[in-house]
Amino acid sequence: MTVTADMSAKEFINDYKENYSKVRKLLDEDSKNDPENEPYLSKYKARDILNTMRDTLKNVSESETNLDKIKLDAMLGVVLLNIGIIDMETEELSASEKVLIDAEDLLIPNALKPEIVTTLINVQNNLGILWSNRDEPEKAKSFLLKAKTFYEDFKCTLQMPLPIEQIINNSGETVTGDFMFLEKAYTLTLYYLAQVYGSLKENLKSAIYCHVTLRRQLQYSDYEPIEWSLNSATLSQFFAEQNGFFQSRHHLAAASTILEQYEAKLMESESSDDSFLAKKEVFKHRSADVARCWAKYCLLLMTASKARLMNDGEEISDAITDMSNLELEDNENICGGDIKKLIFSDLDVSKYEKKVGDQFLLTYQDAREVFLSCQSWLNKAKEYYKLDSLASDYIELVQDSSQSYSYLAFFEEDDERRAKMHKRRVDMLEDLIKEINPTYYLQYCRQLWYELGEVYSEILNIKLDKLNKTKEKPSPHHLKKINMLCEKSIENYDNFLNSVKDKNGKMPIKLEFDLVRPVISAYAFIGRNSMKRIAVDKNVQLVHVKKSYDSYQAVVDICKHDKEAAKMMKEEYSLCQEMVNILPLKIKKLENELVGV
Repeated sequence: MTVTADMSAKEFINDYKENYSKVRKLLDEDSKNDPENEPYLSKYKARDILNTMRDTLKNVSESETNLDKIKLDAMLGVVLLNIGIIDMETEELSASEKVLIDAEDLLIPNALKPEIVTTLINVQNNLGILWSNRDEPEKAKSFLLKAKTFYEDFKCTLQMPLPIEQIINNSGETVTGDFMFLEKAYTLTLYYLAQVYGSLKENLKSAIYCHVTLRRQLQYSDYEPIEWSLNSATLSQFFAEQNGFFQSRHHLAAASTILEQYEAKLMESESSDDSFLAKKEVFKHRSADVARCWAKYCLLLMTASKARLMNDGEEISDAITDMSNLELEDNENICGGDIKKLIFSDLDVSKYEKKVGDQFLLTYQDAREVFLSCQSWLNKAKEYYKLDSLASDYIELVQDSSQSYSYLAFFEEDDERRAKMHKRRVDMLEDLIKEINPTYYLQYCRQLWYELGEVYSEILNIKLDKLNKTKEKPSPHHLKKINMLCEKSIENYDNFLNSVKDKNGKMPIKLEFDLVRPVISAYAFIGRNSMKRIAVDKNVQLVHVKKSYDSYQAVVDICKHDKEAAKMMKEEYSLCQEMVNILPLKIKKLENELVGV
């Protein structure tokens, strides 16, 4: 790209256009086919051309080309931006920073000019990415907020942006698509801000920026349906965890609506070719993932409702499920300070919102409706996730199903019906554990054994409460049932504990952090349930009491050797110490009775 004294503006632009077209081809097409041993070959070639273009543009004057300075700056700005991006992609971050700062310095004096604004926003975006890659989110945020300000200030001028494509094509008119270059750049600004605020642990602000990004993608029809749906469904989980069930349900409903629209279009082109079948498989997979998110929504709503009802009475009146009680410092005006505005107003999602409520549950009937919705979504997910092909996912679906029965049982007042719900949990968990190999799925087996120990304990307590309420003498059948429940609970807790022990049957001196609570709790449950077993024979009673003592002693031993465990499980440790002091007296008494003392 050589400038001559008599070169016209048209010739200069054509020269620029030819070189820029070569750059775009190298970056957009040729780079995809670079050899493995030279992964950046096309990028380096593109950068060489760009460096030549930069040198030419830096040395050219307005009089030589008959182009005004703003257009020349715009053309140079695009060149610098692309060099900066290539440097970043080839992991030359210092070089990238320098050239992007050069671009920023060049463009900022005319930031609100139509020829400049889109490129400047892209420069700020890439500086934001660069500092994020350096793990400096605060610095990244400063550049991205500048990009946001440039966009907002430019929109106030009521001008249309003039992208480089229009400048080099010598077009005198603004075409409809031109503003999309600006809007896409700004959407990326918001997307990167969402990531940065996530890194800064400002999770609510991050979520709001995610929502605004999704909303803009819908607004400008600039999205890939599967990806958009997954992002919306994932975002819904955050809202649900904040008790924002209004926003959570809306985002899930939006995800399902977009998936439904995509499926309709996909089936219009139904065929047997590989491309269609691949798209159909991806659709099935991601639909199952969104179904799992719906199930998680139902579980979180049931969990939050249970926790709320178990709290003190004065808190029950606080029934906010749209996060309007959360404080948001919205000094960036991302949602007008109103979290309830986080909806997609142009998308009709009522079909899916009608399927489940978004208010806290108060009665069994409330819980049953959410439970049935949960089961429906879990069954839909199981259509894709099968035990023989995607075992880990299938196991988690069964665990979710068990949890939904547990929460439903909380709202059930009838003891027999509650016991039957827990029995359903036992059946599904035991059927599952028969099918999976602990060698390959040890973590899941541990979870299942522990949960089965808990469930049998739940049923045991229901049966014992019922016995205590009646004045009648328990029948042999009832006694046998109680002993069976004790034994099954202890058996599953023992299976869990044995999986933690080494090959010599010894518990590690120091437990992994994630195992401290379940191991100590399992020993404590075994200690309690051993004492609940009913036996007339003194020898059998002695065995039960010794089993209880050994379990409590195991907790004491763990906590003596691990101060962190003792601190974490303070209440259990105190109880077990007390029982270790009491039970030897009971053991001695039984032993004396057996020898006739």
